[in-house]
Amino acid sequence: MEINLNILAICSTSSSGSIAICKNDVISFISFLDIKVTHSERLMPQIDNSLTQSKLSLEDLDLICVATGPGSFTGIRIGLATAKGLCMGGQIPLFAVSTLELLAYNFKGYQLPILPFIDAKMQEVYAALYDGNMNEIIPPQNAEPEEFLSKVKDKVLIVGDGSKVFEQQISESGIEYELALPHQHIPLASTMISMALDLPEIPKYDFETISSLHPNYLRKSQAELVKEEKEKNNLSL
Repeated sequence: MEINLNILAICSTSSSGSIAICKNDVISFISFLDIKVTHSERLMPQIDNSLTQSKLSLEDLDLICVATGPGSFTGIRIGLATAKGLCMGGQIPLFAVSTLELLAYNFKGYQLPILPFIDAKMQEVYAALYDGNMNEIIPPQNAEPEEFLSKVKDKVLIVGDGSKVFEQQISESGIEYELALPHQHIPLASTMISMALDLPEIPKYDFETISSLHPNYLRKSQAELVKEEKEKNNLSL
């Protein structure tokens, strides 16, 4: 891994967006907002402010990190499009991270398996299970909370907003578990910087790889589901 890296990290997969800057291998700026303003309105001003406060320009960046989902469909699209645009405009390498892995990474080395549990709305969750070395035990999936919890066999640490939303289902599942602290349930851009600094080497800039990167929704959007249902109904007529 190179030393003295300058990194911009962007996380907009939930209503709470965050930006983080690493300057010379040290996190120098963190911006976290949970306000009633859309990511499209606040993301670029956050990025501009973070670079200004860190006395950096886009040309100084060695890497951009972005959370690709799952989470808010709109937030994911805005964050990923912004990161891809900045990378392709400045020929900056891109490091894409799953929101589930991002939540789990804060507990790397923990003695229990880590279960990121994100509220996916419609009484469903986005979830996965990792061991303390960040190896997948159960791969990322979109499921009803009871369905996913039935696959968990050992005591786990649960992290993510789904732990509060589906508190009753977790309690009634019969699994043994610990809960992360309240402030640990939010995916943060600063965690991606730690993940990037943990890489054996930073990725190379590759236009084709960046341009072909897609959001990691884990499920179809409501609009897609409605469209499919209409097409099925039309075929049955």
